Amino acid sequence: MRGARPLLTLGVLALLLTGCSTTDEPPIGSATDSFPSRATESATASPSVSASPPIMSSPVTPSSPPATPTPVTPSTSPKESTASAVPGESTLDHVSPASIQVMVNKRNPLDPADYAPEDLRIPEVPASKASMELRDEAASAAEDLFAAAAAEGVDLTLVSAYRSYGYQQGTYGGWVERYGQAEADRISARPGFSEHQTGLAMDVGAVDGACTLEQCFGDTPEGAWVSEHAAEHGWIIRYPDGAEDVTGYSPEPWHLRYVGAESAAGVVRSGGVLETAWGFDPAPDYGPDSAP
Repeated sequence: MRGARPLLTLGVLALLLTGCSTTDEPPIGSATDSFPSRATESATASPSVSASPPIMSSPVTPSSPPATPTPVTPSTSPKESTASAVPGESTLDHVSPASIQVMVNKRNPLDPADYAPEDLRIPEVPASKASMELRDEAASAAEDLFAAAAAEGVDLTLVSAYRSYGYQQGTYGGWVERYGQAEADRISARPGFSEHQTGLAMDVGAVDGACTLEQCFGDTPEGAWVSEHAAEHGWIIRYPDGAEDVTGYSPEPWHLRYVGAESAAGVVRSGGVLETAWGFDPAPDYGPDSAP
């Protein structure tokens, strides 16, 4: 019987080895079936997946059918932006005070209120007084505008440019003392609400002083030239005639705002009112929380 014992032992070993086959690994990919890849959402945000699944020491019987993978739908929500009536301008920054396209009106004050640009310089143009500054890009555009006007025999002068928060505070206060708050709000911005504080606005006039800072400037040869050609150099007439119910200010044909040539052309195409072109609500008055 000694010969039968080795045969019996070999048979038992064969049966045991049959139950430990290494072919009982789960199918490749099962580790991610319930966690679909985010590759369709972001090219740089896919989850970490093991190169090979773990080896099971014994068969595993699932307690329930495997879950059907849920397809991932790529996110289509747009980037946060301000609506715009001008094609291609929906992603412009109308909030940051340092943006060339910042919106400043009675409902959209500067933040911070005492913002001061860091790139101011004096443009090389005729000016009614020394040391008037604009932001660098706006200063270059002003130089181009004045040069183009002079080439056609139109002589312009710079009347006003950047004003600090403190300067505007004094200016507005002077108008309130002279005309009362209601009228002052039609012709002057409260501190923190002035485009001049951005360094992107300037008042222009005729060298001979005709109709300086008066509505009749629009009827002068200089005013007519500015109205026709300002946008070619990135400037718009910010407070046009007939738009007081939107802009909140009486017409100022001398007040120019720099927005860049492309944006300026879009504003002209949309009717000439910045709020309308950029998709903003009218701002005929100050909000309840903006006490002078």
